[in-house]
Amino acid sequence: MDRRAFLKYSLAAGLVICAGEEIPKLLGMNELQASRLFDIEPVNATTVNLATKVFPQSVASGDPQAHGITLWTRVVPSESEPVHIAFEVAKDSEFKSKILRGVAQTDESKDYTFKVRLDSKKLKPYTTYYYRFIYKGIASKTGRFKTLPENNAQLNSVRFAYISCQDYTNGYYNAYQFLATEDIDFVVFLGDYIYETVSDTSFQRGVRPLQLPSGESTASSLEDYRFLYQTYNSDLDLQLLRERVAFISIWDDHEFANDCFGENAPDQFSFQKPNLRQAANQAWAEYTPTSILFDPDKNPLDSIQIYRTFKIGNLLELVLTDERLYRNGPPCDNLEAQQQRYLSQKRYITPDCQERYDPTRTMLGVEQRQWFLKQITESSRIWKIWGNEVMTMQLKVLSAYATQLLGQAVPDLFVTLDQWDGYPAERALLFKSIRDAGVKNFVTITGDLHTFVAGYQRVDFENPSDPPVGVEFVVGSTTSSNFAEQGGPSSLGATLPPIDIITQVVRASNPHIQYFNSATHGYNLVEVTPQALTCTLKAVSDITKPGANLSILKVFRVLKDQVSIQEIT
Repeated sequence: MDRRAFLKYSLAAGLVICAGEEIPKLLGMNELQASRLFDIEPVNATTVNLATKVFPQSVASGDPQAHGITLWTRVVPSESEPVHIAFEVAKDSEFKSKILRGVAQTDESKDYTFKVRLDSKKLKPYTTYYYRFIYKGIASKTGRFKTLPENNAQLNSVRFAYISCQDYTNGYYNAYQFLATEDIDFVVFLGDYIYETVSDTSFQRGVRPLQLPSGESTASSLEDYRFLYQTYNSDLDLQLLRERVAFISIWDDHEFANDCFGENAPDQFSFQKPNLRQAANQAWAEYTPTSILFDPDKNPLDSIQIYRTFKIGNLLELVLTDERLYRNGPPCDNLEAQQQRYLSQKRYITPDCQERYDPTRTMLGVEQRQWFLKQITESSRIWKIWGNEVMTMQLKVLSAYATQLLGQAVPDLFVTLDQWDGYPAERALLFKSIRDAGVKNFVTITGDLHTFVAGYQRVDFENPSDPPVGVEFVVGSTTSSNFAEQGGPSSLGATLPPIDIITQVVRASNPHIQYFNSATHGYNLVEVTPQALTCTLKAVSDITKPGANLSILKVFRVLKDQVSIQEIT
């Protein structure tokens, strides 16, 4: 590869160049100039301070493989031209036993973010490594990651955590102080890494106020989205977590716009700009430690593909889907008008409509749906785990309770049709196909709802005797406002009932839901063995100020070949 081709490719994907004579040749440097890229100033108070300024979002890793990983950082350069950054990977945190070294380039077009996709037999399966970046003699903080086991490895256990919904303005990431100390192999992030709004008083408390570069209350440019990622990733608790463990990430809606579908931002029609979806795609690709590539020359629906699968030994397959880019819009043309009849908070409690049952309505799109079913039904792993964005289980309020709550006669109401309740035909198709294929040990992990939920998935949710196909565990939000914070006299302005009433109504109206807690924040920890899958729900005591206590809400277990949730604690 000649130098020009190298520079073009390194900008697009991040290129690994192993130490040796090729580095100066490809970079157009002499050997002395190239070697100096790896020089590090002695560590002292000045260099530590400089490291924070040069690498303000610290470091991160993602998309681990048996022999691979993607490393990420961002620099604030001393000049506005393209810059070279060196990186090192070692077996030890002191970098006495280095195994990989390389150099690549970034520039202003990528907001000086830098990603390297490593794929090397020097990285051994299921092994912990350390890494750092070097720019002009300044070393970044040290990061750590663990590779995945080989696809055919016989495993006794895999441990991971999953999180979602970290609205920066709504509170502090206290949960991450504890999550960073957990003995886990990786973290799954299920969406809403940023929030495009900074001052929506209906659900944002403004604990940590933000102002977008555009001056708007909602992101309206690539600069706005980049600013949000920069700000979120400046949080020290989030940095600590990203430094300690590799991420496997997907998005939900707020990385672009609330309740979005395709290129559409329903809440932003008053000022929506062309290519806003493309700007959101680009910013996510720049700031997420993922091997996924972004192609700016393609249209927003084709410029990036985030759905993918991870095969982890013989034990589990993690299948991640995109439930925003290819979905149809919400059902019912008069949806907003009907919502306003029942609650001033338009995000909640929605009446049914005939359009909801249209068999052509899709959340996944035909191509992704076929891919998803193939991955789940043909997987040879013991556990098939769906990394899912919005809750699959039906969530409605029966007429009797809705009438009592609202003081007027109303039919059954859905909490939101933005989740899978808005796509019941496709949901039934998925679950029927999985059941008909005889798939066992199907478990779904979900974010979005800001609520801890455990329950059963059915082909027909209106029939409580319909045998369940799988189980679903929904994680509470890291900070984003839950039902408790949006209801009652101390709410954010919504007209929701107090949380104890909400919980009783939800459980009574949805017999497939075994557990429902929308009054706290935290993360879920999953341990998978050949015999069982255990999901531990953990919560922090406070997010309104730094510092909190951690407690266990519940521990659930699913035994192999049994679609049954056992409550352990």
